Amino acid sequence: MLLVQILFNQFKRLMLNISEGLQSLREAMIWTLPCVLIGAMFIAAAYLVEVSGPNPDLSLTLKGLSASLSRLIPVIVASFLAYILSVKKRLPPMPLALLALSCTLLIYLDATQAFQSAASFMLLIGIVIPFVTVALVKVLYEKKWTMLTNSELAGSSVKAALNLTIPGVIVFAVIFFGLKMLVYFGVSLAQAGWFQEVSLSAYASALLYTFLNSLLWFLGIHGANLLQPLMTHLNEMSSATGGFVNETFLGAFVFIGGSGATFSLILAILLFSKNKALRLLSYASIPIAFLNINELLLFGLPVILNPRMLIPFVSVPLINLLTSYMAISFGWVTTPRPDIQMPLNALIGLNAYLATNHDLHAVFLQMLNVAIGVGIYSLFIKKMNDESRAVKNIHLKSLDMTYTHINQEASLFSYDPISSTNELRKKLARQKQHMEYLAGLEFYLEYQPQVAPHNKQFVGCEALLRARNEEGEIVMPYVFLPWFEAADMMKSIDLWVAEAAVKQDDAWQKMGILAPIKINISSDTLMNKASTDLIVEKISQAQGRVSIEIVEQSFSDGLENVVDAIARIQAFGAKVYIDDFGTGYSSLSYLNSLNADAIKIDRSFVLGLTQPDGEKVMAGIFNFAEALGLEIVVEGVETEAQLAKIPKSVPFSVQGWLYSKALPAEEVPVFIQRYSGIH
Repeated sequence: MLLVQILFNQFKRLMLNISEGLQSLREAMIWTLPCVLIGAMFIAAAYLVEVSGPNPDLSLTLKGLSASLSRLIPVIVASFLAYILSVKKRLPPMPLALLALSCTLLIYLDATQAFQSAASFMLLIGIVIPFVTVALVKVLYEKKWTMLTNSELAGSSVKAALNLTIPGVIVFAVIFFGLKMLVYFGVSLAQAGWFQEVSLSAYASALLYTFLNSLLWFLGIHGANLLQPLMTHLNEMSSATGGFVNETFLGAFVFIGGSGATFSLILAILLFSKNKALRLLSYASIPIAFLNINELLLFGLPVILNPRMLIPFVSVPLINLLTSYMAISFGWVTTPRPDIQMPLNALIGLNAYLATNHDLHAVFLQMLNVAIGVGIYSLFIKKMNDESRAVKNIHLKSLDMTYTHINQEASLFSYDPISSTNELRKKLARQKQHMEYLAGLEFYLEYQPQVAPHNKQFVGCEALLRARNEEGEIVMPYVFLPWFEAADMMKSIDLWVAEAAVKQDDAWQKMGILAPIKINISSDTLMNKASTDLIVEKISQAQGRVSIEIVEQSFSDGLENVVDAIARIQAFGAKVYIDDFGTGYSSLSYLNSLNADAIKIDRSFVLGLTQPDGEKVMAGIFNFAEALGLEIVVEGVETEAQLAKIPKSVPFSVQGWLYSKALPAEEVPVFIQRYSGIH
């Protein structure tokens, strides 16, 4: 069962990483929209210049500006994606963004010189590089041998930058030599050329082009650039044979609205979607969609890498191709003139009308294709609506109640970058308010004594984090700890507690007082090697007088690191306590693996001693601990009656208000003197 649980947890972790990776990619893609839209406008303007009159210089200039912006997009994606990923991985974002940008530029300059078709893959490369860069740096950044300094004197920013030097150099070298190998093996393939040895009919070539163009765009690769040799083959075949299957035909009747024939998607959203953000995005996409430009939809919805959109995105253009080819072959629509060449982004309606020598039936054919596409896309839009309603409302029949819950992450397609950004902004604003409130609190430690009842001997104490506001009012841990967890600051809190406990131990040692201290360490800290190293280094200074308590739970994702940390802590004489024993779900599974020294029995079992079954459960836990050779601490004992019902067969200690509440550090010596032996 333990192996199954570990595998299941690893699978969940993988799915979570994939989901977070896709979300990060979409966030980065959104930042490319200005460049994409401006580039599309330059292309549209170039087409209008060509239509309105002969001005080749201006047209070439506009196309050149568009091409320049297109070359920038992979670099922008790489830098923004690396920045987002590094923030989520708690790494310095700006240095990693620059590293990813440098690697992407290196590949662009080197690979494109080796073979021209590499430029078509640059967007995919710009996506892959940040994932590789951040993942490798994350692994290396936590290694001691890569750290140039541990000093805080230079400031956290300088320290982070210095410690990124060695990981950055290593990662850059790995990518550089990996690139050289790819270029070496890929240049021969590039020199072979595309489709030069393959003899395909015009119809088969058009089917192949349509399928590959949609599939490549779905993966984030500019299909038109990569498939330019095949498009040239189609245009040459059309000119030589007088056929109509060429760039003009594909732009007018197949890719209506752009790759994926997304003009139909726009209308399907407007007709069937209930999502206001998607409808707004569709309205904004209509003007440029008339020029077969759909980057706003591809990146904004998003469509790229969205598994729910793969089938319609690929199938609708193919159906458009079949429908149009059949209509023209049967003579229902005038055959497009081979001498009229129009680019893929010519104006919808006008392109079909001019290409067929002013045949209105061609415009009606476009409308038919759009309607068919709407029908196909609508199936997926309606399914998304149904899933959204199913997520929001769950009816409990026997109670006649409806559970309502809006979950933005329930459907990958329903991810709304606009509302998600607003929600994130609100969340960060709330977090900022909480942090500003916490900044005004005074944090300190109190120490709750632990006593062995059989001889009234003080045996140690637990350090408990406390806080008070400016008015001197106590703020309970259940108020501020969730805010620290939400801010991912528990590792820092654990280190602060460890430092404070060690300082207090040192002060008591100078007074000649022995008072073993237990501190609580969160699972996040134990499963993070860098944080664990700092904790172990700190509490080792107390030479075993400061021990740790960990809450029982599943450590399957970081069990190896937890076991290693426990062994290192026990090596200098400190002990490891399993806190709140019996309230989790993994005690028996992990107790043996963790090799703990003691268990702390939760207060709920003490309250249960009023019932006969409660006494049996407590006796069973004692027998279990005795069999494993574990020390026992019983928490939450408040009365002599409760103490009397605890089994006396095994030595144990008590932590609870029966002996004392948590005390300020200066009151602990007085308590120790009072409970220094049998009375």
